[in-house]
Amino acid sequence: MGAGKAGQGLELRKRNRDQGLINQKYKLENIMIIIKNIKLTYIVTLILVFMFCSVELFTVFAHDEIENRFGNSSSLTMDFEDELAWLREENYVNIATKNPIEMSKAPSIVTVITAEEIENIGAKTLPDIIRTVPGFDIIKDGDFGEIKIQARGVASIGSKIKLLIDGHSLNMPYDGAFEFFFDDLPLKNVKKIEIIRGPGSALYGANAFLAIINVVTKDASDIDGVKVATGFGTYDTQEYSVSFGKTFRDIDITGFADFYNTNGLSETIKEDQMARQPFSITPGDTDDSRNKLDFYLKSTYKNINFIGKYMNKDTEPFVGSSFILTEDGENKFNFVMGEVNYKFDVGERLSVKPRVYYDQYDMDFLVEQFPDGFVMSSDLDGDGDIEEFPNGKIAQGLATNRRLGAEIQMDYDISENNTFTLGFDYKWERQDNVTHHANFNPINNASLGSIQDVVDWIGEAYRQIWAIYIQDMWNISDNIDLTIGIRHDHYSDFEGTTNPRIGLVWDFMDDFTLKLLYGQAFRAPSLKELYLISNPTLLGNPDLQPETIRTYEVGLGHKFNKRIVANVNYFFNVIRDEIVMVFSNAPTVAGVFENMGGSNIQGIEFETKADLSDYWSDAYIFVNYTYQDAESKGDPLPDVPKHKGNIGINAGITKYLNANLHTFISDDRVRAEKDTRSDSPGYAITNLTLIAKDFFKDMKVKASLFNLFDKKYDDPAPANTISTDLPRQGRTFFIEVEYKF
Repeated sequence: MGAGKAGQGLELRKRNRDQGLINQKYKLENIMIIIKNIKLTYIVTLILVFMFCSVELFTVFAHDEIENRFGNSSSLTMDFEDELAWLREENYVNIATKNPIEMSKAPSIVTVITAEEIENIGAKTLPDIIRTVPGFDIIKDGDFGEIKIQARGVASIGSKIKLLIDGHSLNMPYDGAFEFFFDDLPLKNVKKIEIIRGPGSALYGANAFLAIINVVTKDASDIDGVKVATGFGTYDTQEYSVSFGKTFRDIDITGFADFYNTNGLSETIKEDQMARQPFSITPGDTDDSRNKLDFYLKSTYKNINFIGKYMNKDTEPFVGSSFILTEDGENKFNFVMGEVNYKFDVGERLSVKPRVYYDQYDMDFLVEQFPDGFVMSSDLDGDGDIEEFPNGKIAQGLATNRRLGAEIQMDYDISENNTFTLGFDYKWERQDNVTHHANFNPINNASLGSIQDVVDWIGEAYRQIWAIYIQDMWNISDNIDLTIGIRHDHYSDFEGTTNPRIGLVWDFMDDFTLKLLYGQAFRAPSLKELYLISNPTLLGNPDLQPETIRTYEVGLGHKFNKRIVANVNYFFNVIRDEIVMVFSNAPTVAGVFENMGGSNIQGIEFETKADLSDYWSDAYIFVNYTYQDAESKGDPLPDVPKHKGNIGINAGITKYLNANLHTFISDDRVRAEKDTRSDSPGYAITNLTLIAKDFFKDMKVKASLFNLFDKKYDDPAPANTISTDLPRQGRTFFIEVEYKF
């Protein structure tokens, strides 16, 4: 693209922003037109109430669910053996060992969230439901507007969580995270979500640092037809979706399409860093609008499986670059992926699972660093004039990340009680199509007068990753299981890393299970951290080494009866060689990424669930609580609450109406060491969801009220940015109608 053409395009987008004539490079416009100060005392008290009342745990679904699963409409009961078989099926997970294993025997701290629980609680996106899991939280980013997922005492760490969809990684090479693209991953086609709290690099390699999330989508038999849904809500939010699933002889095919559009939260920011400058636009409003189109396809022919995903979305930066309020700015993301995997047996003992895949992430960041009329008081280019930016200080950076990979996993049954796994993994990652337009010189910040092609904002690069992993699962006796594994990853741009794990699961008494776990994991330096260039404030460092973590865990589970289960876990994390941004005291010297950080984090997680359907139709209760003590060099890690928890109850009010009431509770969040502001206050948010069903054929109507009591709360903003923290939503609603054909 020529400099003149690029400049005209960007200037046109700026001049016409109020008329909405923004260039939508990746948007499928024709399709879019068609579908157009809760404290610890309260937390502990609530938990003790539930514990003393012997809160019974979810194990069996309601009778209607049993009928649907087994196709037996003539009976409302099953015999005990059939019930146990169903429970075993529902409690098996793949994420812990890359093979099906019962949750209680998995060598990990595992949580599973079912489709029924997702629907009942009214969750629309992944962050909505993840917040209900012990050890997890979410926080808003003011720079680019994404929702960041936190885990086990570490804030803003998407690159330290491995996100999978049907076992396929969604973490991108650019920053190692997934939130830019998937902070609003829809859940309507989700069968269950498997979550590991703890390290997983011994099987999954990079980014399986603090946790792994595997989103398992529905199969053809789960849908068996076509479902259409439409919904609307606060902030002019609209959503339209279609899902289908059908079996044609030996072929199962499932598809999902979703369109989502919202104006998002608009709240006033009274002051930012530029508030007292004549060009400041404060007080002004946040912008959290977004448009998104999402497709997913899954097909199975005998033992051959294909999964494919396409996603396109545009988002606004909420506040703006460096938390400076501006009127322009837009982020565009385009994603496509495909995977083919196959499973075959060699004899009776050996199972082989090869797969090949391709991912592509397209990024387009239009950033207005300072608003219209911005003036720098100094002459940076020596032409005798101060630097003026009548249309604002603007930059546009584009880049494409690609990943091509292959993996083969072989499982050999040494005996009935011992399975040995050997796997080889190869990835090729490339960053290219790097383009940079700006109306300033990125080296010295001098004004260029108009938008022009400038030096690349990040280097074009590629790297290769080779890995080998082994695992041995040994059922030593009827009540003792031992899992040992290790994986070595070799990167072409830094030295290799080796990460072991060991897990002992001991049923030491009837209905009591003890887990003793140890694991190591790593986070590889991202392409951004290695190759960021031509930036006046921050540069990459090609000499970076991976971050590392050692995790020690003890888990105790007790099954009171077939309906009552409780789990309590202790974890201790030792994180070293954290990659942090280091800034010089000299204002003209750019900061750089360095391996300098380290932290120690310990905590306790408690959770219990109860199926109360013997007393009330479709009724269940869940309670969880997390304590986390996170510190670095003796100082608490910022933006991390010490105490948080969830309390929820679900009940079938009548045959036709289901109600779910859920409360998330958070303690105060401490500030960074040099931040003189008082701690960000704690809060409690209550959500209510009502579902009307079975009143007309296969139609459902769902209505959700989020933040039912209109609690005012904020997510923490960095010091010296805006005068307050980041405002979050008050009371909002969403109403949805679904019909199955």
